[in-house]
Amino acid sequence: MKKAPAACSITIYTFFLFFILFVAAAFISFFCFSSRFIFLVNNSERKAVPISENHRKTPRPIVVPLNCSARNLTQTCPGNYPTTFDTDLAWKPVCPDYFRWIHEDLKPWKTTGISRDMVERAKRSAHFRLVIVKGKVYIEKYKKSIQTRDVFTIWGILQLLRRYPGKLLDLELTFDCNDRPVIRSGDHRGPNSTSPPPLFRYCGDRWTLDVVFPDWSFWGW
Repeated sequence: MKKAPAACSITIYTFFLFFILFVAAAFISFFCFSSRFIFLVNNSERKAVPISENHRKTPRPIVVPLNCSARNLTQTCPGNYPTTFDTDLAWKPVCPDYFRWIHEDLKPWKTTGISRDMVERAKRSAHFRLVIVKGKVYIEKYKKSIQTRDVFTIWGILQLLRRYPGKLLDLELTFDCNDRPVIRSGDHRGPNSTSPPPLFRYCGDRWTLDVVFPDWSFWGW
């Protein structure tokens, strides 16, 4: 007779456990049913969408003729590209929103500026140096990059020169083609620390000060 209270408590506990499971199962079933019901109501009126005959036709493939019979010819790019760029007067004089990130990337040099010593220190991990003077590009390679990353990076800048002739100012930059950024912000803090070198690359994070460069041709590597 003394064990009756214990058995009673076990029975009550089991009852409440099954009750909670029943309520949970009912709630889940109701939720699934209501979601399906709403879906059926929204799709009750199905209308046929006419397809234009132009979309039924298979697009004609673009064929680029190539003549590779003459293998020993040395070809050069045409030299009659325009040297000026006519600005559309209808453009708004306000810079796009993404321009604020340019100021954020160059924030480490806002007060000190960029000196010749900083640029030279960036050579330690750079693959090449690129200089633009009066619309012409000069390259100095330091070491071989992964696959053809350096080639496509330089090619992108050459396309900018052809796209906007006379608009790219004289500049000099060092570029690292590897993935991981290397200019750690913690190494350039404190009263006795040196200013970070301006090193461009395709990747960056919040712990580093590498200047992120737009990756315009990832699959071209």
